[in-house]
Parts: sequence; C-alpha cells; structure tokens
Amino acid sequence: MAKVTINDALSNNDPLSRREVRLLSGWERERRQVVTIHDLRERVGNEAAAEVARKLIRKGALQRLRRGSYLVRPFRTLGRASGPSTPVMVEALLREEPHYLGGLWAVSFHGLTEQRYAAVMDAFVTHRLRPRPLGAGRVRFHVLARNAFSYGIDRSEIEGMTVHHSDRERTLLDALDHPRIFGGLQRALEMVRAQLRRLDRRQLLRYAIAGSKPGTCQRLGVLLERAGMSARALAPLRARARRTRSLLSMNPEAPRTGRVNRRWSVVENDR
Repeated sequence: MAKVTINDALSNNDPLSRREVRLLSGWERERRQVVTIHDLRERVGNEAAAEVARKLIRKGALQRLRRGSYLVRPFRTLGRASGPSTPVMVEALLREEPHYLGGLWAVSFHGLTEQRYAAVMDAFVTHRLRPRPLGAGRVRFHVLARNAFSYGIDRSEIEGMTVHHSDRERTLLDALDHPRIFGGLQRALEMVRAQLRRLDRRQLLRYAIAGSKPGTCQRLGVLLERAGMSARALAPLRARARRTRSLLSMNPEAPRTGRVNRRWSVVENDR
C-alpha cells in the first residue's frame, strides 16, 4: 500500500513546506488548538511570522479567529473542503475567559426543536465584543455579570474541541431572560411550555433563583405553578419575584386581558 503523506490532503500546487509541516506536527504533539502571532515569532522569527501565518491560512492549516490569533486544524482534517464549524471557532476564540454558547443554536443542540439553527450563534461573555463572521456562521455576543457563569453550563466534545454551552434548563431559562435572542417572548413561552415536563424543574428553579431577572421569576413561577409544583417548593422563587411590584403581562405581545395571578403579580394573558 502506498504511504499517505500530509500533503496528500492538499492541492498538488500548494503543498506544505518542511517548515510548515514541522510547525503543525509540533503543535499537534503539544495538543495546541490555538496559536498566536507571538507563538509564530518565537519559532520562525519576527520577520517571517506574518508571512508564515498568511501561507498557512491560505493552505487551510490555520483559521483566523481574530487579529493575531489562529485555530490550528488537525492534519486529519486538512483534506476536507469545509473548515471547522462555527461553535468550534467561537470556543477557540473565547477559550481563556468565562463564556458559553446558547440561544437558538443550543435549542437545536439539545433537540428542543426540530428546526436547525446554525446561521447565527449567540455567545454569552463578560465584556463587550463586536459581532463577527466565524466559519460558516455569524456570532453575536451578549454581556452577562460574572456570577452568571457559575451555573447551568455544560461541556460537549465537538470536532475534538471541548465546547462550553448552556444545558437544557439554562437554555430555556435564557429564553425567558433574553427573549429577543430567541425571537420574542411569545416564542420563548411556547418553547418553555412545550418542554417543561421534560426538564428538571428543581434545577430550573435553582438557576432562576441564582440569577434571573425578577420578571422571569414571575413568569416562571406561573408556569411551574400550572405544572403542579407545590407552593412550598416555589417559595424561594416567589421571594425573589417580590423584589419588584410590577404587574406584568405573561405575554407583552398579546392584549392585556385575562386573570390576574396575585401570587406572582402577572396578568395571565397567554392562555
């Protein structure tokens, strides 16, 4: 059987040089998934670093994440026409700071809908970042307080990368906390109602108490009460909801008519 070389995966007109093979082999042995221009300068010198990076990007061995930061593609993937997926590239970009991927992508990832959402990726972070294209998708960044990253975050292996993302309960709680990302509050309520019996409701309750907005606690209290959760179990959530005296509509997008739930100070106009 003929020996397969690294360059078999690349175009015959654009093979990897020996130096490029050494670089990629070294990073693979070190299990480096991301390198910077500073890493290249240490290995090839200041003058050559930018040109080496440019050539490796053109040959598909590096994927640019931001200025001076690159995702390293494993040798086994170099022959594929498509590059790393957007979730993998976002994870590589944010790997050194608190973050998680969520939004409609997480709804699809957890199988909470039959629709597939991949064109837009929502990433939650601790500081402002401008939206940008990454891979085949576009990424939007949403700023949360640092304590919002202490619960409801799971990890999954995607294309060899450990990706941080919201778990099922946090994903649907985020839909109530950040409905604009999910297509509006009416849509968020529909998703939560459809999945509520499949969720860990006590986990959902803990997450909401840990950091959700009072309005979310009010609406979630109504939903959990309807699902049969006891007043005793709901008492901590109700205490948090009492931080506001606002009489909310369950669905602000619908006419404000219906029964007023005094326990949660909510107009139940979503029936």
